[in-house]
Parts: sequence; C-alpha cells; structure tokens
Amino acid sequence: MRSPLYIKYPNTEVRVIENLFEHPQGVLYFELFWEKDPQYSIHLIKGNITGDGPWKVGECSFHILGCNHTHPQMCEMHSFWQQQRLQDPAQFRSAEVVEIALKKGAIVPKDHPMNDARY
Repeated sequence: MRSPLYIKYPNTEVRVIENLFEHPQGVLYFELFWEKDPQYSIHLIKGNITGDGPWKVGECSFHILGCNHTHPQMCEMHSFWQQQRLQDPAQFRSAEVVEIALKKGAIVPKDHPMNDARY
C-alpha cells in the first residue's frame, strides 16, 4: 500500500494523484477521475526528481496527502474516489492506466504485475 500523494504547482494549485510513473523527462501522473477527461487529467511534469519528501520535479512539489485534518478537502475527494471505485469498478478504466502510461513514455518498474507472467 502506498500513501496517496498530491502535487502543488508554483501558482499554489493542487491536484490529488491517482497514479504516478517515472518518465525519462520527469514524472507522469494521472489525477483522480482521469477517465472522465483524459486529455486534461494526465500530466507530464518535466525535471529531475529531488528530495526525500516532499519531492520536487521542475517547479512542482509532490507531497503525502495528510488525512489527519491536514488536507480535509483533498482527503474527502480521495475518500470519495476510493468509495466510487469499490461501488462501481466498471466506471473506472484502471486496466488502461499502464497502457496509456507506456504510450506516453513512462517507465514501468520490473516488479510491476504487468511484467510478471503469473498475472
């Protein structure tokens, strides 16, 4: 289990991250509910990854989503997303995430289930 993350842009805009991949130019991330509007919800942030948390990539910073009253609106959104996935998994195209990420040049780790013949 990985902790949920959010990204903070230099203009102070924040987005909750559903999926995150390393990319040769930086990182590729999918926002929550990306499947509703993939053209505007999948982003490549260019730059080197630095830091130990928060992490910095280009002009953006990546943070762990603190759900102990630290980020109530983002935590509520993340919880809603989790419940929606449990209640209606057919509405989510999570099987396509890796395929889309690969088409966009993402690096998928060798230990990812798609690289394991058992899956």
